[in-house]
Amino acid sequence: MNQKIEQLKEALPKIKQELEEHPPTIGLIGVSGVGKSSTINRLFKTNLATSDTVACTKEFEQKDIELTLTNSTIKNSPVQLRVIDAPGLGEDINLDPKYLQMYKENLGKCDVIIWVLTARNRAIALDQRYLQELEEFHSKIVFGLNQIDLVEPLNWKIEYNIPSEEQKNNIEVILQDRRDKLFGVIKKNIKLIDYSSKTGYKLEELFATIIDSCPEERTWIFNGLKSFSYKEYTPKVVLDALEKRNSEKVSNGKSWLDSFNPFN
Repeated sequence: MNQKIEQLKEALPKIKQELEEHPPTIGLIGVSGVGKSSTINRLFKTNLATSDTVACTKEFEQKDIELTLTNSTIKNSPVQLRVIDAPGLGEDINLDPKYLQMYKENLGKCDVIIWVLTARNRAIALDQRYLQELEEFHSKIVFGLNQIDLVEPLNWKIEYNIPSEEQKNNIEVILQDRRDKLFGVIKKNIKLIDYSSKTGYKLEELFATIIDSCPEERTWIFNGLKSFSYKEYTPKVVLDALEKRNSEKVSNGKSWLDSFNPFN
């Protein structure tokens, strides 16, 4: 036992040095206007500029966020999570060569890459072409399908922050369509998570998928970040509405809200 403690003491400085010099790094990429910056803002409570009309990200923006490791050798230690927001492709044909070169220079620094699509746009030929250009990074990519709250017939259940039955059926059709089209380029099954950066729906699942997709040799770092609850991403108005329905008790004595997860 004493030997193990001594080995741990010797290893801790090296672990902390690795975390400082090479923090866990997540990149967000995709075509212009899909909500990359708003996804970062909602996931990590940052304040990157967003706009519904013009592209705001012109360069690679790096944001270091301090989180606390919760289930690792150095539990309760702060760690920097580095998030990189890439400029959107497809905004201007004159900018694409420059942006693609920037992508190739910067994506190698990322442990995991989130490629953001939007449920509102079924045309993904640009995404397919850029994926072909960035083939060397395919193994790092998790795909996110944003803006599913805007899927027809636009009758999102605001009080529960979940899609209506009609929307749910349409979302499944959209997901299968995107999987088929992306498979045509990548030639393997992909990880595709539908979510809404506006309402926070399924951001917990997106974050968990990011963590689970990290390189094997970096798993020890990312596993320590698995501490988020769906309540972190659920709008206050939704939580307040759920609290009003919290008069019933479940059999184990906990409140109904404690047993409720709108993302399942």
